[in-house]
Amino acid sequence: MTSRLTHRSLAGSIADLSDIAEEFLVCPICSEDFSDPRTLSCLHSFCHDCISEHILQSTNDQRPPKSFTCPVCKRTNEGPGHVPTESWANVLPANNFLNGLLNAAKLRAEDRRCDTCLHRNRKSLARYWCDDCDESLCEECNQVHSSMKFTQSHHSFEIENIKHLPFKSTSIHALCPDHEGRFLDFYCDDHGVVLCDTCVTASHRHCSSVKTCHEAATACKEETNTLIENLKHQTDWSVRIMDNRKHCVDALEDTAKHVKNQIANIRKQINDVLDAQETRILEELEEMKIAEMEILQSEKETCQGIISTTRNSSALLKNAMKHGTENDLLSCIAKIKKETRLSEKSLKNISNNLKDVYVDFKPDKNLPSLLNQLKELGSFAVTRQSILIPPSYAVRADTVLITEVREDSEDHHHPTIEKEDDMKQNENPFEELKDFKNSVLPPISSTAIPTQKKIGLVSTPISSTSISTLQKAVHVSTPSTWKPRPPSVRLATLESTFRGQTPNDRENCSLTGAVFIGNGRIVLVDQVHRKLKLFDHQYKWITEKVLSVRPYDIASCSGTDVAVTLPKEKKVLLFSVKDTEFSIVGGFQTGAKCFGIGCTQDLFAISCYTSPPSVKIMSRDGRELKVFTRDQFGQDLFFFPDYITVDKDGSNLFVTDRYKKSVLSLTLKGEKRWEIRYHHLKGPRGVAVHGTRLFVAGNRSHNVLEMSTEGQIIGAIIIDGISNPHKLCVSPGGDRVLVTQQHMTLSKVEKNTVKIFKIPKRKI
Repeated sequence: MTSRLTHRSLAGSIADLSDIAEEFLVCPICSEDFSDPRTLSCLHSFCHDCISEHILQSTNDQRPPKSFTCPVCKRTNEGPGHVPTESWANVLPANNFLNGLLNAAKLRAEDRRCDTCLHRNRKSLARYWCDDCDESLCEECNQVHSSMKFTQSHHSFEIENIKHLPFKSTSIHALCPDHEGRFLDFYCDDHGVVLCDTCVTASHRHCSSVKTCHEAATACKEETNTLIENLKHQTDWSVRIMDNRKHCVDALEDTAKHVKNQIANIRKQINDVLDAQETRILEELEEMKIAEMEILQSEKETCQGIISTTRNSSALLKNAMKHGTENDLLSCIAKIKKETRLSEKSLKNISNNLKDVYVDFKPDKNLPSLLNQLKELGSFAVTRQSILIPPSYAVRADTVLITEVREDSEDHHHPTIEKEDDMKQNENPFEELKDFKNSVLPPISSTAIPTQKKIGLVSTPISSTSISTLQKAVHVSTPSTWKPRPPSVRLATLESTFRGQTPNDRENCSLTGAVFIGNGRIVLVDQVHRKLKLFDHQYKWITEKVLSVRPYDIASCSGTDVAVTLPKEKKVLLFSVKDTEFSIVGGFQTGAKCFGIGCTQDLFAISCYTSPPSVKIMSRDGRELKVFTRDQFGQDLFFFPDYITVDKDGSNLFVTDRYKKSVLSLTLKGEKRWEIRYHHLKGPRGVAVHGTRLFVAGNRSHNVLEMSTEGQIIGAIIIDGISNPHKLCVSPGGDRVLVTQQHMTLSKVEKNTVKIFKIPKRKI
């Protein structure tokens, strides 16, 4: 029988997944390959379990649960009221397209398992594919399959023969969710849904336009280019509006801070006045108290003197009467009478002028009135000024009333370079960059110079002088300033290869990290097997360490110590690498999913994807010293910072961004030095530095690019002998570079092979 596989193969062309962005096949929540992907109304897809958990968390405080937001775009999705919250994810439509891509890729993998054997908990390599059943079969199952009456008419193919067919030729044919065993072969133009033949006869027989999927798709393909162009324009428009909103948020933060300072100043002025009045009146109180105390002290001293005199006189008289002569007694009495008269006079004088002293305080009569009148320190006034951010394309009049003509000059053969030093030369870069900066944000194509800028609220054409000003402000390189790789620069040569897969590995490796340590040894990070693998200077396997979760990157700290990132646990572990073992010597939390890591002088530079995308500088004891998220103009530095490295002096950072598809350089203070997007560097991943030489892996351009640490493109030094290079690390002597390879379409041999290239010396 002629199978559907043969029919569909005629319409396709040889293709693979190399032109599909890696993040398209990865769940935004768990950052892993999709598992049973489900799609929301906003067209974002997630693993079934991931979105189910998100729904439960989002509706936890709702009584009763009604809706949840998309984890990516935050759009509200109404929940089905007739099913419990735990089952909402089951109601979401399955994404057959993503399932088909993943299954098609797995079908072409060298270790594809037999689906029938898996149902019986057996593992056998598949050799055949049944297009009618959409299942892979081993030799034994294929013989049984061909001999059964129900399936003997099915047409099966050898997997080896269909590996080079288009992916869509082996994608799973979607089944109708409402009618078991019926395929979705029809499309209703009236309702915009795909149907099976039973759906057509049962529910859509009165619809005016029901076609086969092939006819409908052929007609729709003519609209795809226009639709893609509109989506691109809408993305650009959204980025510009979002950028303006970010600037508005920053301005609001600044004005709120200014108002807080005003309020604090008013409070300080009031406090200063009250403090001055308090100081003055307390000084007055002290002076008054001192004066009164002097009087009281004088009276006390007078009385004390009289008391001393009277007591002494009394003792003198008694002793004279008892022991003195008559002459002594008469003389003593005469003197005592005289002192008695003086003391009595003093006592009368004191007694007549005795006063008790009290202090009372009466507030100023205007103070209560002032406090009653002061109801508040002031009032707020919010000013909302309309602004216009017109689209860069002509849209319908009922959508927006302002159009803006935009012409882009493109040069696909030269890099786009932004340098912060040039931006600083402009006195007010915000006005001139307001439109331009949006054209260099993802999605990235090539250098684009807009032909309009805003002055106030009016859009005016930009003259040639203004364009040159923009070029100066952003330092966009042109053919006259860009320097290609000099012809005298030699390419790196393949020196050696070795197998990263060890005897205990059951699957293909995913080597996401590598580093040279003492004595020429190498440590590899295998994400799939959750392992750290140690090899000697002759590339022979020594030992390995199995971790509890998947690691990502590794960096050398000092001597034989290494640091490893664990994205899922948001943690960095520190290991000491002995002769034949790994020993944990420390670790710390990063507070966000951590990916790339670099080290210098006991400081760690770590690429973090969430909360928000940033690079963190952390100490060995886990202190967060610095966090870099935005440049000095308030723009986001990163979309997804991936790999990172630090130069020998520890003064500059070099980061690849997975989503912006760029290479970025920062100082250790967080100042942006330059950012490069280069047409011949697609999917930048691993980055390594030695001296003034910087090396970047182009995962989708299948090359390794050399550039200077100042941002000058030297050229591709590795173009042959590698496919999908991923992680790079340079030997301590700078004469060799290690390259790992990673992509789901790679062969088994290439996935597990590590390559060492000899780097030619270059005159600085």
